[in-house]
Amino acid sequence: MRIIFVCLLAAAGLGAQTLAPTVSQVTSTSFTLSWTTSQSLNTQVHYGIGAASSLQAIWKLTTAHSATVTGLQPGTTYAVQAESSYYSNPDLLSPLLSITTAASGGTGTGTGTPTGTGTSSSGGGTALAGMSAPQISAITASGFTLSWTTTQALNSQVHYGVGAPSQSTAIWKLSTQHSVAVSGLAAGTTYAVQAESSYFSNPDLLGPVESVTTAGTGTGTGTGTTPTPTPTPTPTPTPTTGRLFPSASADWLYAAPSGSGLNISSITSGMRFEVNTHAQGFDYPVEYTDGTHGCTNFTDTLQYNYTDHYCVPNPANGYHPSVGGYGANDGHLIVVDTATGDYYDFWRLYVNSSFQPTSTNVGGLASGHLATSNGTPGHTASEITGLAGDIMPGELDCATCLNHALSVIVPGSMNSNQVGHQAPAVKTDGTVGGAIFREGAKIRFDPSINVATLGVPVATQAILRALQLYGGVITDQTGGSQIAFYSDLATAPSLTGLNLIGQHLFLYY
Repeated sequence: MRIIFVCLLAAAGLGAQTLAPTVSQVTSTSFTLSWTTSQSLNTQVHYGIGAASSLQAIWKLTTAHSATVTGLQPGTTYAVQAESSYYSNPDLLSPLLSITTAASGGTGTGTGTPTGTGTSSSGGGTALAGMSAPQISAITASGFTLSWTTTQALNSQVHYGVGAPSQSTAIWKLSTQHSVAVSGLAAGTTYAVQAESSYFSNPDLLGPVESVTTAGTGTGTGTGTTPTPTPTPTPTPTPTTGRLFPSASADWLYAAPSGSGLNISSITSGMRFEVNTHAQGFDYPVEYTDGTHGCTNFTDTLQYNYTDHYCVPNPANGYHPSVGGYGANDGHLIVVDTATGDYYDFWRLYVNSSFQPTSTNVGGLASGHLATSNGTPGHTASEITGLAGDIMPGELDCATCLNHALSVIVPGSMNSNQVGHQAPAVKTDGTVGGAIFREGAKIRFDPSINVATLGVPVATQAILRALQLYGGVITDQTGGSQIAFYSDLATAPSLTGLNLIGQHLFLYY
């Protein structure tokens, strides 16, 4: 199996170059990773404790790569991996490295002269050209506001977390004046904080990693500017069966894979697993409308010679498709009419700063009815709708809250040109003959493992349990090297241990 896998990767061009990064400037909270490539590519560093699950990236094409990772814990060993890619080009990956940060005040493993960056609870520091130093204000027991300016209109993102900025909140509206309120924090707790502004293929602007300590319980009010929160969507109608798709033709969403599984753990044990969120850019958002806000006539000849034509009922607060991080342009969105049960699945829907369509001619548009649909039509590559298998808000809040199969995206370099039959996949965009994955097939986490004993967060337990009970249906592919799940989540909760999936994984055609 492993020999076949290596051959497939070489055939896809992935093995054309192996990255050989060098480590330097190791301090108690940071390190620098540098390498070269034979062609101009992006610069990405994956890192984390136990597994390289976080990402630091510079989305600027170059052959000389150097990225500094900050906000780390002193005296801690991190798994680290360098990556260079450019959209659909196969990703180049280095071997997995191990870097230990210095104890406080010392120096860690690696070469070079250590350098550090200061932290501040009230802003300060030097950001990249085109971005002012972010300022922290309105500190309360449960939140704070971060504000900055940019010389061009960009999005507003704030990364934050205890020890490292591992969570994100964002305002996907282009502006030169940025102010983001972070809420839901623990009282009397110190957070690492970093501002970011970006716009599709433009290189991301990153502020310095700063620290902010929330007030103790009952103290601290603050007067900072809080942006208008995203309205809570109208809940989708709950079928009497408790299933979003109650038809018997959609049973594949609510049942375990059938037949004999192929143990592919030897291939996937070193792979990354992720949940695609709105902050990350490749999500499958869902919006709801009661049908009382008029409708917009859409056609879908923008990309292919489709001939669909629907008057889609308008969501009350505009259209909010996937933002297409890292220069992509998926533009996915589901609109559900709660009055009729109809859904509308968009691909390449683009909107302006007021969240209105820039054109009523989109890349793809399909419509179905929740009560009768088998999960198609839709605009994943398999033509299964993103609504079938999407991880929805609230479904990761408890270990037993996620009760359907998941929608899975696999690396294009590992995706066969054949179609699996565990789900009603209509077609595939896979092109690699003999590759291990097939759109329409299911993956399954080993059902013999007691998930409750793994010591992972609740959200990770929910995903592992769902993959045991219902599996994950392969619906699409990516130019990256990770396996991911579509979601309608703004940001990801703690997903420590998610990479355990690859160590105990079965595939069902």
